[in-house]
Amino acid sequence: MDAMDKRSYSTPRWVQVWFLRRSRDNWKRKSKELRTKAKRLQNCVNDVTRSREKWREQTKQTDQRVKELEAENAALREQAALKKDGRRG
Repeated sequence: MDAMDKRSYSTPRWVQVWFLRRSRDNWKRKSKELRTKAKRLQNCVNDVTRSREKWREQTKQTDQRVKELEAENAALREQAALKKDGRRG
């Protein structure tokens, strides 16, 4: 059993360098791809957030305009009703 424990595997230095360099390069490539993807997704989130805020602002303005027009419409109907009643009388 001592003979088996003393067995050593020796890999040439150039193979180790090649393997480690390849491993490092793959890690860097994956990291760069993930950073790019994260940036792209963050830009999408920012665009959607900005769009949603703009939509909410427009909705508020539209709601306010609708209320103004409803009030104006009610006032005009009231004036029309008074004129109509005044002619008959």
